[in-house]
Amino acid sequence: MSIWELKISLKLDMRSEPAPAWASSNNTVWEEYFDIAFVVANCIILLITSFVGIAANLFVTWAVYHQKSLRTWNNALLVNLAVIDILRCAVDCPILFTIVMTVRQRGRVDEAFCDAQVASFSFSCCIQLLTLACISAERYQAIAYPFKNSERRRRIIVLISLMWTLAILVALLCLTFVKDSPVYVKCQGSEWKTLPSYDTFGLYILVPLWTTCFGVIIGFYARIFTLVRAHSRKIFDKDYGRLMLSGPSPQHLVLLKTS
Repeated sequence: MSIWELKISLKLDMRSEPAPAWASSNNTVWEEYFDIAFVVANCIILLITSFVGIAANLFVTWAVYHQKSLRTWNNALLVNLAVIDILRCAVDCPILFTIVMTVRQRGRVDEAFCDAQVASFSFSCCIQLLTLACISAERYQAIAYPFKNSERRRRIIVLISLMWTLAILVALLCLTFVKDSPVYVKCQGSEWKTLPSYDTFGLYILVPLWTTCFGVIIGFYARIFTLVRAHSRKIFDKDYGRLMLSGPSPQHLVLLKTS
């Protein structure tokens, strides 16, 4: 056997030898530390989100209720958003906290908690996204047609009713047919590789809904910007024409220079 062949055989023998026991135990300890740190970070974030979200949205609701000038139908959508945020912080965050702690201790959670998380998450997401889209639409209506207040009350009541009805239907649909979200899979102690489908709600409901609502929001705020800009130009042109007809005074000349 040549020296080169001997070196190759020695390398193969070294690779085939099992790793030392201290190396595997060290990896296990680091994995345990990482798992504990991940659970602690999740719990802290959920607790902070729950308390801060409830306090902030309660303050918004209290301000609209106690300030008479804020009791407008446009702010009804804002209160609707605050209410669903309170429900999410008061229901969804504690359920997630329970799931994280229980999975850490027992490896899986009771099916009732998993179903409650799926229903609360899908319900709150739908109302939040639809409310944001409706707020942008009503902002445009208030700026483009400021004196048409008779239809606004009825329109906003219908929109809020439709939002809650649609969110309830989506939650029931997810609770009945869609039980493959990442949290639900973790909740049941399953592996996503063994499932026939994964995150159906996120891919086929949440992402299209988010994309549609985001497009609606961008479209309405772009129209608001265009409308306000055209209105400001029209006002400036009227003032400038009136100034030219009446003849410029020293004060007008100063205003023209500064503008």
